[in-house]
Amino acid sequence: MDSLAWSHKFEVFSISRLYLRSLGFTTEQINALTDDDMQRIADTHNNQNFIAFEEEIKFIVSHELTDKGIATRLEGEPE
Repeated sequence: MDSLAWSHKFEVFSISRLYLRSLGFTTEQINALTDDDMQRIADTHNNQNFIAFEEEIKFIVSHELTDKGIATRLEGEPE
């Protein structure tokens, strides 16, 4: 695979006012949030969940590889 394919990003998390509405927040509450507030909410979520996110991704990718019959030991892990 070329380097462009390796650098292709797949969206993992996004947040929108529409999403907040689906969580049950009122229109009044959502309208009170500025774009800066929304960015701060997204940044806070990313910062607080990064460690768990990495472990979850490792688990999910290992599961996918196992389904394909590919070994899942990571580089640097003891055998």
